[in-house]
Amino acid sequence: MKLALLVGLVFAALGAQAAPARSIRLTRGPKAEDVLRRFVERDPSLKARFDDAAKREESFLAEVRDSDLRDSVADKSGTEELKLRLSQFPGMKAPQAPVCRSLGDCAVPELALDVADSARLPDSVRRLVRPWMLLQQARGSSVEITPASTGDAVLTLKLKDLDAPPLTLNVSPRLLGGFKVWFDQPLVLASLYGRERDAALTR
Repeated sequence: MKLALLVGLVFAALGAQAAPARSIRLTRGPKAEDVLRRFVERDPSLKARFDDAAKREESFLAEVRDSDLRDSVADKSGTEELKLRLSQFPGMKAPQAPVCRSLGDCAVPELALDVADSARLPDSVRRLVRPWMLLQQARGSSVEITPASTGDAVLTLKLKDLDAPPLTLNVSPRLLGGFKVWFDQPLVLASLYGRERDAALTR
């Protein structure tokens, strides 16, 4: 009986590891923002990616603390200098409140953000995804979002009915604390967004 239970648990664990990442499709309607929020906050794969980035940030900070400790033996002012440098580092600045509530408000999409701590990663990801969701809604189409697990990538966005490769959204820790959240190929995406936004607003 115990052996059968153990075998069942092993197969269940293997099945869970092999399960494909769950995708969502954001379409038109007022509920799209809620769907995006729930997905970013609750998807296990995405939460695991955020946790991994947070652990890497902590290891970077531990190295900085160790280095600072060694430096303070020779120079007691090292700690204060380091704190001052850290407070001025872009990654320690909190992102501004989101202003992109309609396509008309988003002349230029944000393609990168500096985030102070891991608790703000979900909101920052939503902030970068939102312009593309609004663009697709205005075009009468949708965006499909899938968790990613390669390198720093956390999400891929497929813009339906648009001849464009999937967009890759990344999260990585900064060496001195905080995180960078950014899209690959920002110049290409800025051009794509501007062209399609103009077309959508003149329909």
